[in-house]
Amino acid sequence: MQNRDNSLTVRAGRGLFGRFRLRSSQGHGEPNPTYLPEANEAYGLMATHMSGFAQSGITEVFDVPMTAHFLGGCPIGDSAATGVVDPYHRVFGHSGLHVVDGAAISANLGVNPSLTITAQAERAFALWPNRGEADARPPLGAAYVPVPPVTPRSPVVPVGAAGELRLPSAPVALPMPRVRAAEPRP
Repeated sequence: MQNRDNSLTVRAGRGLFGRFRLRSSQGHGEPNPTYLPEANEAYGLMATHMSGFAQSGITEVFDVPMTAHFLGGCPIGDSAATGVVDPYHRVFGHSGLHVVDGAAISANLGVNPSLTITAQAERAFALWPNRGEADARPPLGAAYVPVPPVTPRSPVVPVGAAGELRLPSAPVALPMPRVRAAEPRP
Protein backbone atom coordinates (compact mmCIF):
# COMPACT_ATOMS: atom_id res chain seq x y z
CA MET A 1 0.00 0.00 0.00
CA GLN A 2 1.09 3.54 -0.60
CA ASN A 3 -0.40 6.86 0.43
CA ARG A 4 0.25 9.08 -2.59
CA ASP A 5 -2.45 11.23 -4.15
CA ASN A 6 -2.96 9.33 -7.39
CA SER A 7 -5.57 7.25 -9.16
CA LEU A 8 -6.33 4.81 -11.93
CA THR A 9 -9.18 5.28 -14.37
CA VAL A 10 -10.83 2.00 -15.33
CA ARG A 11 -12.86 1.49 -18.49
CA ALA A 12 -14.42 -1.42 -20.32
CA GLY A 13 -12.70 -2.74 -23.40
CA ARG A 14 -12.35 -5.75 -25.66
CA GLY A 15 -9.42 -8.15 -25.73
CA LEU A 16 -7.79 -9.82 -28.72
CA PHE A 17 -10.63 -12.28 -29.18
CA GLY A 18 -13.46 -9.83 -28.51
CA ARG A 19 -13.93 -10.78 -24.85
CA PHE A 20 -14.77 -8.16 -22.24
CA ARG A 21 -11.76 -6.78 -20.35
CA LEU A 22 -11.11 -4.02 -17.91
CA ARG A 23 -8.47 -1.55 -18.99
CA SER A 24 -6.78 1.02 -16.77
CA SER A 25 -4.90 4.24 -17.38
CA GLN A 26 -3.40 7.05 -15.32
CA GLY A 27 -6.07 9.06 -13.49
CA HIS A 28 -5.70 12.37 -11.63
CA GLY A 29 -2.85 13.11 -9.27
CA GLU A 30 0.76 11.95 -9.23
CA PRO A 31 1.84 9.19 -11.62
CA ASN A 32 1.04 5.75 -10.24
CA PRO A 33 4.06 3.77 -9.09
CA THR A 34 4.50 0.40 -10.74
CA TYR A 35 7.11 -0.65 -8.21
CA LEU A 36 7.19 -0.02 -4.44
CA PRO A 37 10.72 -0.58 -3.05
CA GLU A 38 9.42 -1.01 0.52
CA ALA A 39 6.94 -3.69 -0.55
CA ASN A 40 9.59 -5.46 -2.61
CA GLU A 41 11.95 -5.50 0.37
CA ALA A 42 9.21 -6.83 2.68
CA TYR A 43 8.30 -9.61 0.27
CA GLY A 44 12.00 -10.49 -0.12
CA LEU A 45 12.38 -10.83 3.65
CA MET A 46 9.23 -12.97 3.89
CA ALA A 47 10.38 -15.17 1.00
CA THR A 48 13.76 -15.72 2.69
CA HIS A 49 12.06 -16.54 6.00
CA MET A 50 9.73 -19.06 4.32
CA SER A 51 12.37 -20.52 1.97
CA GLY A 52 10.37 -19.27 -0.99
CA PHE A 53 10.81 -16.65 -3.66
CA ALA A 54 9.27 -13.24 -4.03
CA GLN A 55 7.09 -12.56 -7.05
CA SER A 56 5.17 -9.60 -8.29
CA GLY A 57 2.32 -9.06 -10.71
CA ILE A 58 3.12 -9.64 -14.37
CA THR A 59 2.11 -6.04 -14.97
CA GLU A 60 5.31 -4.88 -13.24
CA VAL A 61 7.38 -6.38 -16.07
CA PHE A 62 5.51 -4.14 -18.53
CA ASP A 63 5.58 -1.09 -16.21
CA VAL A 64 1.77 -1.09 -15.89
CA PRO A 65 0.29 0.05 -12.54
CA MET A 66 -2.42 -2.00 -10.86
CA THR A 67 -4.46 -1.96 -7.67
CA ALA A 68 -5.99 -4.56 -5.40
CA HIS A 69 -8.53 -2.19 -3.88
CA PHE A 70 -10.86 -0.27 -6.16
CA LEU A 71 -12.04 2.79 -4.27
CA GLY A 72 -14.04 5.88 -5.09
CA GLY A 73 -16.38 6.78 -7.88
CA CYS A 74 -19.41 7.56 -5.72
CA PRO A 75 -18.20 10.24 -3.28
CA ILE A 76 -20.30 11.49 -0.39
CA GLY A 77 -21.50 15.05 -0.91
CA ASP A 78 -24.17 17.49 0.22
CA SER A 79 -25.79 17.63 -3.25
CA ALA A 80 -25.64 15.97 -6.65
CA ALA A 81 -23.22 18.74 -7.68
CA THR A 82 -20.66 17.71 -5.03
CA GLY A 83 -21.18 13.95 -4.75
CA VAL A 84 -23.09 10.86 -5.80
CA VAL A 85 -24.45 9.86 -2.38
CA ASP A 86 -25.61 11.89 0.59
CA PRO A 87 -24.19 11.42 4.12
CA TYR A 88 -26.66 8.55 4.63
CA HIS A 89 -25.34 6.77 1.47
CA ARG A 90 -28.50 7.42 -0.57
CA VAL A 91 -27.92 8.07 -4.27
CA PHE A 92 -29.06 11.54 -5.35
CA GLY A 93 -31.99 11.34 -7.77
CA HIS A 94 -32.65 7.63 -7.16
CA SER A 95 -34.92 7.03 -4.19
CA GLY A 96 -34.19 3.73 -2.45
CA LEU A 97 -30.76 3.20 -4.04
CA HIS A 98 -27.79 3.20 -1.66
CA VAL A 99 -24.01 2.77 -2.16
CA VAL A 100 -22.30 1.18 0.83
CA ASP A 101 -19.14 -0.33 -0.64
CA GLY A 102 -15.65 0.93 -1.49
CA ALA A 103 -17.09 3.26 -4.12
CA ALA A 104 -18.13 5.63 -1.30
CA ILE A 105 -14.55 5.91 0.01
CA SER A 106 -13.38 9.33 -1.11
CA ALA A 107 -9.60 8.88 -1.02
CA ASN A 108 -6.83 6.30 -0.98
CA LEU A 109 -6.45 5.39 2.67
CA GLY A 110 -2.93 4.02 2.29
CA VAL A 111 -4.00 0.87 4.15
CA ASN A 112 -6.36 -2.01 3.50
CA PRO A 113 -9.79 -0.34 3.29
CA SER A 114 -11.91 -3.25 4.57
CA LEU A 115 -12.53 -1.85 8.07
CA THR A 116 -13.37 1.63 6.74
CA ILE A 117 -15.82 0.15 4.24
CA THR A 118 -17.36 -2.00 6.99
CA ALA A 119 -17.69 0.96 9.37
CA GLN A 120 -19.36 3.16 6.74
CA ALA A 121 -21.75 0.36 5.77
CA GLU A 122 -22.61 -0.43 9.41
CA ARG A 123 -23.36 3.25 10.03
CA ALA A 124 -25.54 3.51 6.91
CA PHE A 125 -27.50 0.36 7.79
CA ALA A 126 -27.96 1.47 11.40
CA LEU A 127 -29.90 4.50 10.13
CA TRP A 128 -32.33 2.54 7.93
CA PRO A 129 -35.82 2.35 9.39
CA ASN A 130 -37.45 -0.99 10.14
CA ARG A 131 -40.11 -1.99 7.62
CA GLY A 132 -43.27 0.02 8.20
CA GLU A 133 -41.59 2.60 10.45
CA ALA A 134 -41.01 6.27 9.65
CA ASP A 135 -37.62 7.24 8.25
CA ALA A 136 -35.83 9.60 10.67
CA ARG A 137 -33.34 10.69 8.01
CA PRO A 138 -34.09 14.04 6.37
CA PRO A 139 -35.39 13.99 2.78
CA LEU A 140 -32.83 13.29 0.07
CA GLY A 141 -31.08 16.56 -0.79
CA ALA A 142 -31.82 18.21 2.58
CA ALA A 143 -29.04 19.40 4.89
CA TYR A 144 -27.31 16.81 7.06
CA VAL A 145 -28.61 16.34 10.58
CA PRO A 146 -27.46 13.63 12.99
CA VAL A 147 -30.12 10.97 13.53
CA PRO A 148 -30.13 8.27 16.19
CA PRO A 149 -29.48 4.66 15.14
CA VAL A 150 -32.52 2.42 14.70
CA THR A 151 -32.93 -0.64 16.92
CA PRO A 152 -33.63 -3.58 14.60
CA ARG A 153 -36.79 -5.62 15.20
CA SER A 154 -35.08 -8.90 14.31
CA PRO A 155 -31.35 -8.51 14.97
CA VAL A 156 -29.01 -11.01 13.34
CA VAL A 157 -27.03 -11.35 16.58
CA PRO A 158 -29.46 -12.49 19.28
CA VAL A 159 -30.09 -10.51 22.44
CA GLY A 160 -27.66 -11.55 25.17
CA ALA A 161 -24.94 -12.71 22.77
CA ALA A 162 -21.44 -11.31 23.09
CA GLY A 163 -21.76 -9.21 19.92
CA GLU A 164 -25.28 -7.96 20.71
CA LEU A 165 -26.18 -4.51 19.44
CA ARG A 166 -26.76 -2.23 22.39
CA LEU A 167 -28.52 1.05 21.69
CA PRO A 168 -28.14 3.77 22.58
CA SER A 169 -24.43 3.20 22.47
CA ALA A 170 -22.45 4.61 25.35
CA PRO A 171 -20.24 7.59 24.58
CA VAL A 172 -16.60 6.69 24.31
CA ALA A 173 -14.55 8.27 27.05
CA LEU A 174 -10.87 7.68 27.39
CA PRO A 175 -9.64 7.31 30.97
CA MET A 176 -7.77 10.35 32.17
CA PRO A 177 -4.42 9.61 33.81
CA ARG A 178 -4.35 10.25 37.50
CA VAL A 179 -1.92 12.91 38.54
CA ARG A 180 -0.81 12.93 42.12
CA ALA A 181 -0.12 16.22 43.75
CA ALA A 182 3.55 16.78 44.27
CA GLU A 183 4.61 16.22 47.84
CA PRO A 184 6.41 19.09 49.47
CA ARG A 185 10.16 18.65 49.58
CA PRO A 186 11.88 18.93 52.92
